[in-house]
Amino acid sequence: MTDVIKSIHEPLLETDPEFIERFDSFAFGEASVHGALENKTRLTAILAALLGCQGETEFRNMLPAAFEAGITPVEIKEVVYQATAYLGIARVLPFLQITNEFLTKRGVKLPLAGQTTTTAENRREAGTQAQVDIFGETMRDFWKSGPEETRHINRWLASNCFGDYYTRTGLDYRQREMITFCILAAFGGCEPQLTSHAAANLRLGNDRTFLIAVLSQCLPYIGYPRSLNALRCVDEAAKERERVAEAMEKKTRSVFPMGDKNEAYAPYFTGQSYLNMLSTEGVVIGNVTFEPGCRNNWHIHHKGGQILLCTGGEGWYQAWGKPAQRLRPGDVVHIPPEVKHWHGATKDGWFSHLAVEIPAEDAVNEWLEAVTDDAYHTLE
Repeated sequence: MTDVIKSIHEPLLETDPEFIERFDSFAFGEASVHGALENKTRLTAILAALLGCQGETEFRNMLPAAFEAGITPVEIKEVVYQATAYLGIARVLPFLQITNEFLTKRGVKLPLAGQTTTTAENRREAGTQAQVDIFGETMRDFWKSGPEETRHINRWLASNCFGDYYTRTGLDYRQREMITFCILAAFGGCEPQLTSHAAANLRLGNDRTFLIAVLSQCLPYIGYPRSLNALRCVDEAAKERERVAEAMEKKTRSVFPMGDKNEAYAPYFTGQSYLNMLSTEGVVIGNVTFEPGCRNNWHIHHKGGQILLCTGGEGWYQAWGKPAQRLRPGDVVHIPPEVKHWHGATKDGWFSHLAVEIPAEDAVNEWLEAVTDDAYHTLE
């Protein structure tokens, strides 16, 4: 424990010594060392949870420790701002005032540098893209879905919640989703949203182990019922993710084994691929499987060329300067030598093909730049 943490509950040592000594031993000792979280991440999660459970006094107490841990004024402010869409300004305003008072006393000049990246004209489009980046392609048209009388709320969700907050600098998507998870877990009573954001965390790389570690830091401040409820939501999200992945993989599975993660060629892929070399003598043949959204970089087969035999799911092939070609099982793609091209899965589905290398003397592959997200996400 740092001196700042030790001093948080010091006044209670005189009035409630047995209670506060036991609590501090648990919260700042036993709980704080559980999980491999950096101190900065741990305290960011706690600040978010205190917002969610409306713990104004403890939030005020924790700010010095957060500051000492290296959480910047911008990051502290962004945690508070991020809470607004989920708690409403009536619940957030006291915390914003506490934060401003603290930063002013620490000599931080307000207002801080602006972090917004959107305008009134593009906030909806930018918010929709943030939803797609976080939750997947199914969110592309969500803003205009639903009954006419409530459709405006889905539009506001895109333009306000995501367009006004998630597009801000200062925190990245993974940090914002962790913060949102902590806020909702502490707030309680919004399990569908909590499960959805647990799934978003998993999708962004905040895995189940990480979320359990985060939740463990929040537990002393939000209690066991809400912590156990949040854990159930994490497990539901993880099981659903596994179920969907298994169903998609099964749907795209070919008669050839999928193989292991394609670690050797990972630098040349966006997303996760799997490789099983079926033949390495005479004619080289590999079974390549792409997770949704995965594609390889632009590349050229010098001298030899390649043939793709599509065996499962749906994917894309594109030669330089030509429109992308959608691929389905049974399709055959002949790639001549010296043609710059890429291939991979669609945004929402797995894809597998056999890659047959055409033998040639001194044949070599040249790997080039990645296929940009902007170019890839325009494919339909």
